[in-house]
Amino acid sequence: MRLIAYTASCIALVAGCAALAAPSAAAPTTKPAAIAAPAAPVDEYFGRMRLSPIGIRNELHLIAMRSRNPDDARASLPLLTLIEDALHDWEHKYPHDDWIPANLARLEHDYLLVPTLGGRIHALHVIEWMRSDYPGSIALDGAQREAEVAMGIPTPTPEASVTPTPEASVTTTP
Repeated sequence: MRLIAYTASCIALVAGCAALAAPSAAAPTTKPAAIAAPAAPVDEYFGRMRLSPIGIRNELHLIAMRSRNPDDARASLPLLTLIEDALHDWEHKYPHDDWIPANLARLEHDYLLVPTLGGRIHALHVIEWMRSDYPGSIALDGAQREAEVAMGIPTPTPEASVTPTPEASVTTTP
């Protein structure tokens, strides 16, 4: 998808240069609408760690590989929070980037590898983030299932609310 967007932007750049070189008959009377970029460029950097989208994916992969040992997994929690910061920055600048949900699911996976309460809490926060910003995504479904298996409990869903069912009241008379 990014290759297609890159190719399209190169073609538009060439067409724009050709239009500038040719004499124009009249100047346009209206300004063209700005086009919002749906995907982040792979060479843009986000968060305090200044990670690119590919750098975020690579760091999450490396953490998962290192987290086979529980001590290494515990030590990865601060790095995971910095990656989460980069993902927040990325989403703020490019909210419609289709790589974000998959990276959030990977972040949730890596948080679940941390054998502490903090890792579990962060994983649940990522699921809530995905529910609010990417509802119905495939990545969200997978992240919820993984959390349920890892923690042994179903993750709370906003739709599931406990409402008492009306029952006939039974009164006994003495």
